Amino acid sequence: MKKWLKVMVYTVVTLFGLFVVLVGLVLATIDPYSFEDMSRGGICERSGDVAKECAMPPESAEKVLAALLTCDTQFFKTLDEEKAVFKRANIVAHPYNLLDAGEPRISVVPFSQPVEAYGLHITGYAQQALPGESDYTWGFYASEQPDEVERALETARSDTLAANPRAVAFAIAASDTPDFPGTRLGCRVAGNGASGIADLPSVYDLFLSRDITTALFDKFDLFVASATKTISDFGR
Repeated sequence: MKKWLKVMVYTVVTLFGLFVVLVGLVLATIDPYSFEDMSRGGICERSGDVAKECAMPPESAEKVLAALLTCDTQFFKTLDEEKAVFKRANIVAHPYNLLDAGEPRISVVPFSQPVEAYGLHITGYAQQALPGESDYTWGFYASEQPDEVERALETARSDTLAANPRAVAFAIAASDTPDFPGTRLGCRVAGNGASGIADLPSVYDLFLSRDITTALFDKFDLFVASATKTISDFGR
């Protein structure tokens, strides 16, 4: 068999294998409720305001930020419950090599308009995972400077640290990205130890997508881009 024909056959087989894996992943991750609005407002509307979520306080960015201070899994649960306060977001997940656990999985969520919490203006969210090293970072960006953020969160941070010593993983620092000038406030943990973090949730599940089908299509696009990058890296 000629060399070019072998290459073509191997390419077709590889792409078909990736397609089969993709279909399996999509079927395994489809949530039967993913096409419904699972924010508190949507749940209350469908239940006629009798669901337990309707008795909770209104959606609150301060509640989410306070949960961030603990640097544990409670933050993601709180963010999922209060996601409506951040409105619909343009989620950007960077493609990565599917076979390289040491390559960071980076997701960024710039908000359409700043969200106020503790007098701060929260402009976006980002998270990064290094699965091979069990190293995870996540947090928000604020347009204010670090000293302003420190003052705004001083009381809440002191109370959280007294109740939860693990909160030392929380840090406030000048932003290192031009996309979010100001301050980064967030967490970094290594290993699942005391934090209880085994992996970061999909960013598509943490924020409201642009429409009810966007999250699924964005996951598909991310997989295709990552598969393409994997094949490109393999060919080097």
